[in-house]
Amino acid sequence: MKRFLAAAFVLAPGLAFADLAGSPLVMNGDTLQFGDQEVSLYGVHAPMITQTCGESDAVWSCGWDAAMYLEEVIGEAEVVCTDVTEMDEDHYTGRCSANGEDLAGIMVDAGLAVADEDMGEDYASRTMTASDDGVGMWSGPFVDPVVYAEYGGCSCTARKKAMMDTADLIKSMNAENEATAGETAD
Repeated sequence: MKRFLAAAFVLAPGLAFADLAGSPLVMNGDTLQFGDQEVSLYGVHAPMITQTCGESDAVWSCGWDAAMYLEEVIGEAEVVCTDVTEMDEDHYTGRCSANGEDLAGIMVDAGLAVADEDMGEDYASRTMTASDDGVGMWSGPFVDPVVYAEYGGCSCTARKKAMMDTADLIKSMNAENEATAGETAD
């Protein structure tokens, strides 16, 4: 069960606010959901959940694999996002880590995210290394995640809503189980 603990106070649009910490839902390979707030991993773009990579008989679900890999990397660890900045209503970007490891860097190293050219050079050399090593998306042809999103990618709001509804259901079931366990202990 994902737990949620967040300390966040918005100061003004575009300004950073307090760090976020907790066990977010993984929405895709570069986006985490802390309650109502989405936080994109600073400096990278991962394929959208519906995106595929490769060609012909070697097509694979790189978007799904990126999301599952990020979920696996996080595991049960608390995620801490710092330098959180509002991009638009309920959507932020931040430098996020789990167990002290930079999540964006891990995704780039695995070839499941690429450096965001508009946000500086933070992950450019790591993207080149992943490309040279032919890992992840770099193992074959793929559409850049930004291009994919701009030209017909799915924002998957229905999937996100279903994930949030499922998380709420699990939370309420766990609360009921804890209450029942407390009653039987008396």
